[in-house]
Amino acid sequence: MYFCNRLNNINNKTMQDYTLSIPENNSKAKALLNYLKSIDFVKISKRTDWWDGLTVEQQDRINKSADLIDADEGISHENVMEKVNALLNNNA
Repeated sequence: MYFCNRLNNINNKTMQDYTLSIPENNSKAKALLNYLKSIDFVKISKRTDWWDGLTVEQQDRINKSADLIDADEGISHENVMEKVNALLNNNA
């Protein structure tokens, strides 16, 4: 996935930020991306998804947690905070 930022408006000399999401798996999108790369005032950077930066073990843990939540077997935020506060108060 590529993102294009800071397209310069030449007519009125102002700089504006835009974000375009362009998928790489489409031939028309690739052609557009190649065209944009040829324009000197367009800055293009590739952004990776945070998920891709996780290890397989981390992804598995997140997926298992999501499955537990879907099965109503998760622990609510309120319950976790109560337990944390109880632990903190006991150690104070």
